[in-house]
Amino acid sequence: MSRRVELTRRGWSLIGAAGGLAVGSYLLGAVELLALAVVAVVVVAGGAGWLAFGSSVDLAMTRRVRPPRLQVGAEGRIDLIVENRAERATPLLTATDWFDEGRRAARFLVPPLAPGATARAAYRIPTRRRGRYQVGPLVVRASDPFGLTRRSLAEVEETDVLVRPRIHEIVAPVAVGSRVSADADAAARRSVVSDLGDEFLTLRDYELGDDLRRVHWRSTARTGELMIRQDEARWRSRAAIVLDVHPEGHDFESFELAVEATASVVARLVRLQRRVEVITSAGTVLGTGGDPRHDVLDQLATVAADPDDRLATVLEHLRSHRRVDLVVAVLGRVGADVTRALGALAGIDAIAVLTQPVALTTTSSLVVVDASARPFPDVWNQALSTRFQASGRSRRSHPQWPAARASSPPSPSPR
Repeated sequence: MSRRVELTRRGWSLIGAAGGLAVGSYLLGAVELLALAVVAVVVVAGGAGWLAFGSSVDLAMTRRVRPPRLQVGAEGRIDLIVENRAERATPLLTATDWFDEGRRAARFLVPPLAPGATARAAYRIPTRRRGRYQVGPLVVRASDPFGLTRRSLAEVEETDVLVRPRIHEIVAPVAVGSRVSADADAAARRSVVSDLGDEFLTLRDYELGDDLRRVHWRSTARTGELMIRQDEARWRSRAAIVLDVHPEGHDFESFELAVEATASVVARLVRLQRRVEVITSAGTVLGTGGDPRHDVLDQLATVAADPDDRLATVLEHLRSHRRVDLVVAVLGRVGADVTRALGALAGIDAIAVLTQPVALTTTSSLVVVDASARPFPDVWNQALSTRFQASGRSRRSHPQWPAARASSPPSPSPR
């Protein structure tokens, strides 16, 4: 660090007082006032010299953001660690860490540290809005015993802090037979031969929305819990989330709601170990859920409005994409071309999340979640639960359902 010494507010005040005393001495002819002015200047100069040549320290400083990825509304904390690596004790130090784009700062007094000693401090960081922010620089300064001068002894550069969108707890999207449990047991995938002679990838616990025809009855009887067969073809399928980012379709509140809804669906699908891709209405692929190299939640933290509107084209492309079996469209105000494209997603499970009033209704191939007037997690859970109950009733009335169940071997008696 530079040995440049600067005056504190107290030091500047004393220098100003010394100047006033000198002028008074000249006007009144009082030598005593001039002597006081000289003493004041000597004290300030002595403090500056002491800092410049007599306060050499060797500090190691660290800043840590906890957790590494912050979320809107969650608590975020910055930990500061200062270690004395010199062979003698440090003077009284002041640590200042800037944040909120330099508008605010966290200041701490660091007591004298013995050789090898460490001081720790922490402060809360605001997480009211998503985005990428800079924290720092962290500067440690020493001052003379009178607090008239100060000098920077060590500095830590800025740190990028990413605040992700808020994630709501929601039920899993209904995509018949294509979901994978987030439990640790499901992570250890293995090839198993079913009672029907079909190859499937793993056994997992039953979750709301699963096709009851894929229940593995032998494992269910053994464990006492419903177990679902997950076949390899379904494992390789993908889900796509389309985020409407056209500025004319949103106001500030609805845009942030759309981003939060997208992040919540991504997080839920990733917990189910689904392959999920997020695409904006401009055709930009933000990333793939669960991929640490291009984490889509990091991209959602900084996504902004884009005037390039190709929402209908994106939906039409997904209709011809054979590897996509679930489409979630998070929409603002949209036109008739988008509603037609949604209605044309035949053979694909589709969910439309509305953040603005739009004339869309639930059909056999489309679930509409109207979050324009009610909280998103409430209407999502209600719409998906209603859809699951309706699909369950239709399966129980299907003429092939009894035969499919009878094809499984009878459950052994519990021992």
